[in-house]
Amino acid sequence: MASGFLRWKSHADKLLRFNHLTMTLSAEPFNLSNSGAQAMSQQQHQRRSERMNQRFALESRHATVTIQYAFDSTSNFPQPFLASTPRFHSSFEPSLRHLPCILLLHGNEPGGFDVARWMAGGMSHAHQLMNPLMPSRFGTYSVYNVQEFGGTFNQFEGGQDEEPKYTRVKTERVGEAGTKKPRARYAEPATPFSLLSLSRPGYLETSSSHTPTFTSQATAIARLVENLRVPSVHIVAHQVAGPVALEIAALSGFRQRVRSISLIDPQLSPPGKTRRLSDRLGLLGPEWTRTRAAYSALARSSDDPYFRKIVSEICGSESIAEIEDDMAMAQLYEGISVFFSHWNMRKPGVLTDLLMWDQFDRRSWGAVKAPVQCISSTTDPDGSFQDADLAREEASKAALASIRNPPEFVRLAGSGKMLFPLGKVSGLCLDFI
Repeated sequence: MASGFLRWKSHADKLLRFNHLTMTLSAEPFNLSNSGAQAMSQQQHQRRSERMNQRFALESRHATVTIQYAFDSTSNFPQPFLASTPRFHSSFEPSLRHLPCILLLHGNEPGGFDVARWMAGGMSHAHQLMNPLMPSRFGTYSVYNVQEFGGTFNQFEGGQDEEPKYTRVKTERVGEAGTKKPRARYAEPATPFSLLSLSRPGYLETSSSHTPTFTSQATAIARLVENLRVPSVHIVAHQVAGPVALEIAALSGFRQRVRSISLIDPQLSPPGKTRRLSDRLGLLGPEWTRTRAAYSALARSSDDPYFRKIVSEICGSESIAEIEDDMAMAQLYEGISVFFSHWNMRKPGVLTDLLMWDQFDRRSWGAVKAPVQCISSTTDPDGSFQDADLAREEASKAALASIRNPPEFVRLAGSGKMLFPLGKVSGLCLDFI
């Protein structure tokens, strides 16, 4: 038993060591782009500079922050999403810069680039299922789309009329008389996405921020995107990363590069005193107890009944249906045990998240131009929102009232206490994007 635990712990060490890159960046405030500076009057620019200088007064101009990240594409996402073998290249594929980018920000229960990479794996697989013409290592074509379109796939040779050389989907009107719905005539290949997953400050190998504020964290992430030369991003954020995503979209000189924001069970208001005390008490305790508990509960096959029981509590009852229906999703869920290892490397991030609420200010969110989707969930598999669920949803609506475009609110049933049903949420985010 002990030898099995030690082997798994060594395996988790490799998973967190071999699947990422790091970049060291300046921790100075994000500079205005030329277009952004020209658009502001001199007085506005002066007032903003004064506010920024006050906010970052405690920060050294020569301070740096190291960010841990992974950069992949939906068409070539590694399987499994965390590999126990080292990478033999120290940089990402430059062509990824030219693809639409999805930036994935993890929450704090659990947190780390491995959680963001798990989210990226769900996005990649959902993208393949939604695109029947993209070859997938899990199947030549998506069975889901064959059933959805109600037709068959024939290889199209092309010809002198220069029609596109992609697979034609023969479709027909479906449904009973009077309720027929026209289906798409062609299923054109969808553009692949690049997936940027990272550890927020304080988690794993990302250094803690010198000034624990949402703005400083947003600045560091925006600077990473700029240094990677990614022209624009779609942001997907979970839990306490929601305010960070909105701060990124409000940064002058960067807000025009944010195309959309998907918030998953966002925490957009400071927690109460009882919750803060509970979170601080949760930082206590040795690392080995958490690691041992994760090994005992989750280092199992997805067919194990006890594994499914624990996953149902963590990710929701809907996740069990995804495990049963899709082998690829089952493999993604089998990897979540590593999220609860290396607690001492995640604890500074949790503490940083708690300290950020002391200087919380949502006034800048009025500058957010990007469309926003807010996914509110309930653990009830039947979709019945209890009083606590309704209160969280109303708090999110109040917090997002100041953004320029009215947000889109979506309800999700069968979610978990910490995470969410990966396939369902990935589909909702991709539909919104």
